Formats: sequence, C-alpha cells, structure tokens
Amino acid sequence: MAGKRITIGMIEEFFVDELDGERVFRSLERADFVFLRCIKKLSEESEDGRVYLKELGTAMGVTMPELSRMINSIQDKGYVLWKTSEDKTRTYVQLTSRANRKIEKEQEDMREVFNKIKRVIPHDELEITLATVRKISEVIREKD
Repeated sequence: MAGKRITIGMIEEFFVDELDGERVFRSLERADFVFLRCIKKLSEESEDGRVYLKELGTAMGVTMPELSRMINSIQDKGYVLWKTSEDKTRTYVQLTSRANRKIEKEQEDMREVFNKIKRVIPHDELEITLATVRKISEVIREKD
C-alpha cells in the first residue's frame, strides 16, 4: 500500500463516507454534494449523459417520492435540470454548469484539507487509519 497514489475519489470517500465532513464542505451542503456526486457519476457512466430517475433512485436507495423531493430541492438551487425524454416516457436529470462548478470547488477544498492532514500525519499512519476506518464502516453497514 505504501506509495499508493491518492485520487480525488479517495479524498471524496474519505470526507463523505468515512468522516463527519461537515467542517469541510464550504460551497455545498454535505447532502447536496453526495446527491450531485451520485448524479455526476451516473451521468459519466451513461451513454447519453442522462440520469434517469429509476436508476438514480436505485443508486441512492430512495423511493420515488423521496427522490422527487430531493430533486426539487436541488433544482430550486439551480443544480439540475429535470427533463422528459423525446418520446415523453421517461424523466431524467442533468447537472447544470453551476452544479459542476460547485462540485469542482468542493473537490478543490477537500484536496486542500486532505493536504493539510497529510502534512501533519505521516503517510504510513494515514494509510493505517484510513484502512481501519473503512473496516469500521463495513462492520457498521453489515446487515445482521
């Protein structure tokens, strides 16, 4: 594990999944970042860049009514466009340029904080800490 390159995905995981990152998030609320990050990931994996509500609900683990409320909230903030397919059978969302700028800003802020942590905590200690926190998270997420 020594010398392993730390990616933005690892940094995001560290702040979003492993720690209480409320003090890190400056441009977006934590919940909005998690939601927008999911939309961005699904969009990048999609052939047409569209994120259909059914797939988004499944990925987020929420019901359609919950998803609709969540989308309305981030739409009101100018982060997504809610659209209907050409044949009017499916609805999807797309991130706005505002959302993409906010995501990039959060990632930049996370890198700054993570670099500060790396300056204080030696690399080998940080790797052990991250591995331990991941194991703890896995245990907590396991279903009995």
